[in-house]
Amino acid sequence: MNKADQIKALAVSLEEKENQIRQLLAQIGNHEVQIAEYRQIVKELSDKLKLYEQKHGLVFKSSAK
Repeated sequence: MNKADQIKALAVSLEEKENQIRQLLAQIGNHEVQIAEYRQIVKELSDKLKLYEQKHGLVFKSSAK
């Protein structure tokens, strides 16, 4: 393999790695959005549970003695 072919192969490899990095960054962004949504759901459910407990008493009790 001559130098020109090696350079072309390296350029292709570099482009593939850049594409992989872009895909991974997009996945990270999607995961961050999902995490934010789940945090919001947990907060809303926790708030509802607190209101329920204030009205009706404890729902979950510790089993530790």
